[in-house]
Amino acid sequence: MKKKQNIVSVYTTVSQFAFVILAPLLFFIVGGYFVVQRCDLPDWVMGICVALGIIFMIGGAVSYLGQLIKMYGRDDKKAPKSYNAPRDNDYYDDYKDLRK
Repeated sequence: MKKKQNIVSVYTTVSQFAFVILAPLLFFIVGGYFVVQRCDLPDWVMGICVALGIIFMIGGAVSYLGQLIKMYGRDDKKAPKSYNAPRDNDYYDDYKDLRK
């Protein structure tokens, strides 16, 4: 994880998280209210819209948190390089003919 975060990157992360939480909820509540009022639907349709908004809000928040954990949970260290050579690089194997 990075030692020091830029204030702009922290702000963008927090604002994206707030958008992920608020956008589905507002979309389904405002959209559900508009559809119920416009089409004269029963009140239980609004309850379904609120439930869908909550479900999508929780799903989006969990998905975004998972991506953040995956992104910031990595170490900054690079993986050790594996040395792939056509021959084994053991000193004694290289000079086995000289030992005879």
